[in-house]
Amino acid sequence: MTEYQSTEEHSKPEAVEQAALFSGPAIAATLSLLLGFYTLMITHHISRLSKAMDKLIHSYGYWIPGSTGIGPDGSIGSFSGKETLALLAWGLSWAIFHMLWRQVDLPVHKWLPIFLGALLLVTLGFIHPIIDPLILLLIDIFG
Repeated sequence: MTEYQSTEEHSKPEAVEQAALFSGPAIAATLSLLLGFYTLMITHHISRLSKAMDKLIHSYGYWIPGSTGIGPDGSIGSFSGKETLALLAWGLSWAIFHMLWRQVDLPVHKWLPIFLGALLLVTLGFIHPIIDPLILLLIDIFG
């Protein structure tokens, strides 16, 4: 009987310790995504308002093929700079937030409505008939 018990005890797999899962990296990824989207939206509207800022924003994207020139496909213009700045905001913020929150458990149930609301706002920010009156109001207020 002791022999049977001892072989049964040895055949049981030991409990494998699982690494704790934290919500910080997921929130870091979604927050950085929002920051990239907002950077794209803001640089888009800034480049529409000022030719000097349009040239500055465009200069960040000169490394992208097709950002300048008059080839058969034309030029994508300042959108290359907007893409570059958005990618920088997204990538750098993701790296920073991930390092800060990689072992932090943040409340996802509180973050989700904020994320969805911010995603809706940035989406509306790309629709010109909705955002243009607000931009014109801000120009009137701040000059």
